[in-house]
Amino acid sequence: MADRLELRILGTFELTRDGVAASVGGVKPRQLLATLALHHGRTVSVDHLIEVLWPQDPPRSALANVQTYVSALRTCLGDRLRRQPPGYRLELCPDELDLLRFEEHARGGDPAGLAAALELWRGEPLENLPASPLWRTEIDRLVERHRSVRQRRALLRIEAGQPAAAVDELRRLVGEEPLREEAWQLLVTALRDAGHRAEALSAYAAARRTLTEELGVEPGEPLRRLHRTLLVEEEGPLPFGARLDGAAALVLRGLARLAVPSVPGWVTAALLDRPDATEVLASLDRARLLRPAGPDELGQARYGLPVLVGLLAPDLPGEAIGAALTRALGGYLSLAERAAGGLPPQVFGPGLTVAPRWPVPDAAELTGDPVRWFAAERQALLGAVEAAAGNGLSDLAWELAHAMVAWCDMGGHTAEWEQTHRAALAACRADGNLLGEAVTLRGLGQLHLYRDHYEEAAEAFSRSRLLFARLGNLCGQAAALAGLGTGHRIRGELDDALDCYRQALEAYRMLGHRHGEAYALGALGMVWLARGDLAEAFRDFGVGLRLAEEIGDAHRSALLTRQLGLARLRSGDLAHARADLTAALDRFAVLGDAHCEAYCLTDLAALEAPEVAVRRLTQALEIFERIGDRRAQAQTSRRLGELHRGDARYGLSDAYLAEARRLQSTVEMTRMPF
Repeated sequence: MADRLELRILGTFELTRDGVAASVGGVKPRQLLATLALHHGRTVSVDHLIEVLWPQDPPRSALANVQTYVSALRTCLGDRLRRQPPGYRLELCPDELDLLRFEEHARGGDPAGLAAALELWRGEPLENLPASPLWRTEIDRLVERHRSVRQRRALLRIEAGQPAAAVDELRRLVGEEPLREEAWQLLVTALRDAGHRAEALSAYAAARRTLTEELGVEPGEPLRRLHRTLLVEEEGPLPFGARLDGAAALVLRGLARLAVPSVPGWVTAALLDRPDATEVLASLDRARLLRPAGPDELGQARYGLPVLVGLLAPDLPGEAIGAALTRALGGYLSLAERAAGGLPPQVFGPGLTVAPRWPVPDAAELTGDPVRWFAAERQALLGAVEAAAGNGLSDLAWELAHAMVAWCDMGGHTAEWEQTHRAALAACRADGNLLGEAVTLRGLGQLHLYRDHYEEAAEAFSRSRLLFARLGNLCGQAAALAGLGTGHRIRGELDDALDCYRQALEAYRMLGHRHGEAYALGALGMVWLARGDLAEAFRDFGVGLRLAEEIGDAHRSALLTRQLGLARLRSGDLAHARADLTAALDRFAVLGDAHCEAYCLTDLAALEAPEVAVRRLTQALEIFERIGDRRAQAQTSRRLGELHRGDARYGLSDAYLAEARRLQSTVEMTRMPF
């Protein structure tokens, strides 16, 4: 048994005996002992030790080598290192291992104990040994524990009236772990208490910027409350109090919770559950507690909160804000649905609604021009989804996100599509809302298809299908199957695509969902076309087109007209192909569907003289680039390169072909879709 043994791992690895460095041998024995120390008091299997020492290809002699290293270590450690099947265990006293002394001192929580614990740290754990991935969990736990002790000591210094002594440590903490909100709160507090209010405000701004950029979330309420106290101390109190009645306070609190740049007057009415709130708006305007934002594109007067009012309003007294917020968000949902009703029908929903709506006055007039309404309310809608998600209103979050799909799809607003669906998905998962999760996954799957992320699309559609099946929602299952079918078709897996589309068609027919039926017929026709079965393709396209025209679905009619044009192009009927494709192009232009318009342009380019084809393809490429359809970009760039080469414009040709190769490398280039 060795006397006065000390093993130190909180920094460089060191082993001493009677105050003198002890010989451990080479790097691998040190790694072995370090692994046992990190798992002190627990058995570490031989397999685990071998993986630490030889992470790539362990030699045949690995087991014998471990036994040799252990035998050599025992000459120094004695029975502190014990054989414990299926491996070995290290058992040291607290005064023999710095890690144990650190925990012992830290548990006390008093200033002297925390100081003694921190003095044991000499750097990163085991910083002079080659790191093993198998150490990561234990080392991360140690580093986190170290930071917690440092943060605790800083808190004690602030509470003891020594805030300046805590500032440097807290600055280092937020530098090491910028997402540690408690450390930011302590830093702002220490700076404030030390009399550095400007620096405290700057620290809050840095914290908010970091959290919003890295996590997409605002600081938590404790840190925001601290910020508000700083602002009040800086600028003096606001005119809240006796002059602010309950209705006005509710409006301010509701607008602060919505956290959107500006809202039309009906939102105030929804918060108060009144048909009109002009009087309340006027009183808040006179008190300078609202910021008039001027009329929007629809001629609506809009209002926002001054920054300071927005920060302080959540602390105003009053009844719970949940019902008022639900009404305001329900008003946005009601309008979004009405506006979406004026756009091409979306067939990929669950076929039911669950969130409460609030009837907005003059809704028909406001949404008379759907595209214009969505454009005017874009920022407010994004904020509404975030507000619903952030306040636990997951049904409102997913229904709002889904109601925006028609506008996002037609206008190529993929960033808005992704932002709203990811926020809603997170809220639904947090709430255990299976229906909302299924709908948002289905929406994200479609977006993955557009971006050529086929594995992600298949995963989203498959999960969505399972959730819809568990809920017994046949309409949702059909929508998920349609997405899976499209993924299979693009990849050339035509039998699988046919099976998915047939199941979707059967489901839509059982439901009497005629828009879905028309979609499924067109999708089946595309599979027949890819298989070269023109008779089946013409049959399904024709039946689908007649159905779409019968139900007045102008967008589906345009899509099926284009698909008929493709079939005629394949059959060699060029005159009728040109007529169909031109008719489809004109319809998409009227409908404002730039994405489908671009595909028609590429279709027609095959029928044009080179100079006209170049113009059509260049126009299509600009649309594909804006939308982010990389597969279509690659195909169009390649065709432009080939056309320019045929015209002996070799420099331009080479540039387009190089761009096509670059794009091809970023997507799964299997069979190109029609």
